[in-house]
Amino acid sequence: MAEEAAAGPEKRRREDRRTVLKGAKVVFNDGKAMLVCRVRDLSDGGARLEFPPRTNLPERFELHLAGTQLRHCELRWFKRNIAGVRFLGPEQH
Repeated sequence: MAEEAAAGPEKRRREDRRTVLKGAKVVFNDGKAMLVCRVRDLSDGGARLEFPPRTNLPERFELHLAGTQLRHCELRWFKRNIAGVRFLGPEQH
């Protein structure tokens, strides 16, 4: 377990992610607030998102990515301007 923790958040994921590099929107506060981001990696269970410097994120939000269904997300980690998120199931949001 210590090796897993030392490896960093990117090494702890359970699913393979594929590189995407697409623009997306993070929507929160009941649709009243929005941030623009770039999806760097994507898997069935989550994503790695890139934001402009000094961005603050809520713990839960919606991810709008063209060509995919709206995903409800939970912030798992945030380092500098990169965030790891987990997709939530319908019963979790």
